[in-house]
Amino acid sequence: MAHFLTLLQENNLLSTVLRLLLAAVLGGLIGTERGAKGRAAGMRTHIIVCIGAAMTALVGLYTTDVLGQSSDPMRLSAQVISGIGFLGGGMILIRGRHRITGLTTAAGLWTTAAIGLAAGVGFYTGAIAASALLLLTNILLPHIEREKSLTRDVIYAEVDREGCINEFLELMKARYAIDSVRVVAARSNLPGHIGLELDVPAASKIKTEDIYKQIRELPYVAFAMEQTD
Repeated sequence: MAHFLTLLQENNLLSTVLRLLLAAVLGGLIGTERGAKGRAAGMRTHIIVCIGAAMTALVGLYTTDVLGQSSDPMRLSAQVISGIGFLGGGMILIRGRHRITGLTTAAGLWTTAAIGLAAGVGFYTGAIAASALLLLTNILLPHIEREKSLTRDVIYAEVDREGCINEFLELMKARYAIDSVRVVAARSNLPGHIGLELDVPAASKIKTEDIYKQIRELPYVAFAMEQTD
């Protein structure tokens, strides 16, 4: 057993394959949770990021342990941490003036890269522990945040004529107790269309999904959807 553990810490075929497989599995678990919530970066993206980071760490170790170069083995890994910011930045979107989405996914991609680096250098326990904590954070904390927040979710709706806005606002307040509505630019860019962002109260007894599905049925609503982080 001790000999096997020693092999896993050395630079050999077995440890290389195991580290890349571990990176793929951990990245896949994290990406599955994101993909299940409809995020742009899902399972495949997280797997690729995690494997790429692990491979970068392995290349750094290979240049020193096998090729005998005197360069810092973590030099390449440092570039992953800074470079992943460009990919994460593509996940962040500004929805109107009051809401930014994608921050959780962007931060998760950055952490996934760090997990891949940990797997690549053979820090197995650290990679597994970090993945478990990241999954718990993404799964459990949103429920806690919603319970403590005054608003539960945000719905984006687009109406096709200006004259119906007052009727729409009165209906939202009477039927769903929604009195926080912001007028924003229409995402469809269609002439005459107006975008609206609705804050669903945390105390609402109706599910957000049911609310925007019912809103879609209104004759003057072009479409409606839930905004996600």
